[in-house]
Amino acid sequence: MIPYILLVLGFSISGCSSQKKLSDEAPFEMGPATCQPWTGSVAEAGSGLLLEIPILSEDLNGAQLKQAFFRGKIADINLESLETGWVAKANFREQKIEKPDIIMHADPKKEIGNRPPQPRKKFPFVLEADQCVLSYMEGETLKYVKIEGVAEKNP
Repeated sequence: MIPYILLVLGFSISGCSSQKKLSDEAPFEMGPATCQPWTGSVAEAGSGLLLEIPILSEDLNGAQLKQAFFRGKIADINLESLETGWVAKANFREQKIEKPDIIMHADPKKEIGNRPPQPRKKFPFVLEADQCVLSYMEGETLKYVKIEGVAEKNP
């Protein structure tokens, strides 16, 4: 009985953590982050929020930027070269929630084409409105860096 308890205890201690480990420093230097709401000129263009983070280092020291986590949303990061240097941009588009047609019938067999609702993905971090998290690959390891003080620009 005792070996069984020790085995279970060993697995529970060595199990993977569901909490992401945040760092306050990245292997590259970043400037002050800003976000700016945007709206397209036509309804089909949509709207969203653009997050921009200047990269002050000449290179990323082997890191590859992946995703940004901001205000409950997740977006891929794109690096853009400007005259002033590199800028990491993440575009958080507002998604229109299209509700599919639902067939309601007294005979449940006629409702067979209805799809069940998809669960929303849980946001992995607890952040304030002026905080964001960047994920990046460093070698084979996915790491996370927290950025504070994201300033909001006018639209």
